[in-house]
Amino acid sequence: MRFLVLVVLLFTGCQPQTMAVIPTVAPVAGAAQTAVSSSSSLPPTFTPSAATTLPTLDAGLVNAMPTGKAKPGEIPTQTAVPPTATLRPTATSTPPTTTGPNYVIKPFDRYRPSEIMPYQAFPVPAANNGWGIHWIPTIKQEPGVIDQFVAEAVKMHIKWVVFLNDGVRVGDNDYLVEQLVTHGIMPVMRLFQPTLQPYDGDIGGLVRYYRAKGVYYYQIYNEPNTNVENTQSFANPNLYAAEWARVAREVVANGGLPGIGALSPGGEYNHVDFLDRTLRALAFNGDDGLLNHAWLAVHNYHGLRPFDDPDGFLLFRQYDAIIQSHLGRSLPIISTEAGSYNPDNRAQETELIRYQYGYMATAEPYFLAFSYWLLANRAGGGFDDSWEWQALFQPGFTHPAVAEFFYRGD
Repeated sequence: MRFLVLVVLLFTGCQPQTMAVIPTVAPVAGAAQTAVSSSSSLPPTFTPSAATTLPTLDAGLVNAMPTGKAKPGEIPTQTAVPPTATLRPTATSTPPTTTGPNYVIKPFDRYRPSEIMPYQAFPVPAANNGWGIHWIPTIKQEPGVIDQFVAEAVKMHIKWVVFLNDGVRVGDNDYLVEQLVTHGIMPVMRLFQPTLQPYDGDIGGLVRYYRAKGVYYYQIYNEPNTNVENTQSFANPNLYAAEWARVAREVVANGGLPGIGALSPGGEYNHVDFLDRTLRALAFNGDDGLLNHAWLAVHNYHGLRPFDDPDGFLLFRQYDAIIQSHLGRSLPIISTEAGSYNPDNRAQETELIRYQYGYMATAEPYFLAFSYWLLANRAGGGFDDSWEWQALFQPGFTHPAVAEFFYRGD
């Protein structure tokens, strides 16, 4: 029965986004702001070529978002492989100093659950550039596939990889995590669950197991503002707040960092309102202390919008304003899915990719990483062709941005 639910969900998951006007939320007066202006001028490291035309959003295929989420299926059984190294990503932070009225920056694992962990203390990989990628839309892969695409990620200068784990099951992603960590890449684990039904298993045990392997970030549920990803068939921020808190409590107690599931800008429940009301519900329920160690996932798909469109790549700014209005501070934000697609004009796609990753050199400090959807689909063992056109690596095809941008690292 669970498999049938997964199949239905994942064929109907991320829908093409409607572009209704989204209300902005003003930041708290006096809250810390960055040097990036609200007019969103391009970062100085990137200038689009004169030949590149960036039209406003079009409802056609080139702006479509992924049509679903990864689903378990007929995936080859993975043989357990021992770790090849014991290296860990270096969790960097500023030397102890005060910031703001009450915060002290120290190594992230020295914060008690009752202490606010500022975004400056959240772990990042050594030589962090903020470049992430959404891995492969399956819940496990064969070792040969992992070796192939971890090697590509290294050549592409990727420092963050978002991957799917089958709920709280342990073991399937051991080799992937070990290889990512060995190569200095920060793993971000999304605890895959098709709806807001409770995770079936030992959440704390999963976190202890993978925390010891170098996984710090755990995304809890996904796109809860869409009807299809809710047990009761309609989105409800009160339900999400309660379910998220139940899981987050176990994540924090066992040394992990709980992520608020990314919202769909095209969801039936307006994503801006959903985030606002989720934070309100957490406070009402007395669970807002869990935000001391929390982060927010974002799906900041850009389509073919102008660079400075606030509802595209820069969507994280709206979310930060909402968070500041509730907490008076920023939470770390990690883009776990994003992208711009125009298969008829790969040069335009490459220019947009260059902008999005180039932005990270001067990004707001709370915006830790940007992750393009999707590294590989069929080439990595995926079985749903609806995502194939969005993969950078396809059988017999490699997106020109890989050689022209990612390999160069600039």
